[in-house]
Amino acid sequence: MKTSSSFSILFWVNLARTKNREASLYARITVNGKRAAISLNRKVLITDWDSDRNRVKGAG
Repeated sequence: MKTSSSFSILFWVNLARTKNREASLYARITVNGKRAAISLNRKVLITDWDSDRNRVKGAG
């Protein structure tokens, strides 16, 4: 018997709730097509967010 499963994580900022040039950071976890979205209780500067790579810009 062969089983397969899928797993992915997506990070994004909620630009609709921007305050003082900071936006809330969220994560969506998908397992076998079922989604769960959670707030990470973190804020990032909008200018530091890389929307192409869905992550914060930084050294490294």
